[in-house]
Order: sequence, then C-alpha cells, then structure tokens
Amino acid sequence: MHARRILAASMMSAALVGTALIAGTPAIAQTNASAASCTALALETVVIRDRTSLNGTALAQLNKGETAPSPCQMYYGGSYTKCGITSTRWVKVTKHGVTGYVVGTCVKQPA
Repeated sequence: MHARRILAASMMSAALVGTALIAGTPAIAQTNASAASCTALALETVVIRDRTSLNGTALAQLNKGETAPSPCQMYYGGSYTKCGITSTRWVKVTKHGVTGYVVGTCVKQPA
C-alpha cells in the first residue's frame, strides 16, 4: 500500500513538471520573437562563420564599424581568444542575405 502511494505521488509530480514545461514554452517563443530587432556593431573586423567555431566555414566578413541585424541573443560554442578576451560567446548576424556567427567579444550589441 505504501509503495502505491509513493508511485502515485511520483507520477503526479512528473505530470505537473511536464505541464509546467509545456506551459512555459510560449513564453520562450515570445521572448525569441521579440528579440529579432538588434543591430550588432563590429568593434574589429570579424569573419562570419557557418557555425560557432573558428573551424566553421567563412561565409563573409563584417568590417570594423559596420553593423548587421542580429537576434539580440548570445550563442555559445567553440572557445577563442579575440579582441583581447577568451570566450565561447558568439553572435548571430546577417549581412547581405548571409547569416552566420561572429565572435562575441569583437561585436557590440545594445544592452
């Protein structure tokens, strides 16, 4: 009898957790949808790559002082040392229809 109560309580907890996760999903989507209006400013010339790694294929270049649309969120990937800082932070940008990732330490986004 005691084992059934524990099992029932465990199942109820799992069901509640699942409901909370599903219910939380629209808020995440809404946050991402509203974050699509930033502009990234290149503090130094950076390479736009196909993935968050220095080994990623170079797709284009964002020159120092140029801006590019960005979704206002950070991405994390391969480690690098650029602009005097070691980091794993990357920024997604689009330039002339090419979308890719640049090292986050050399790009400024609005706070």
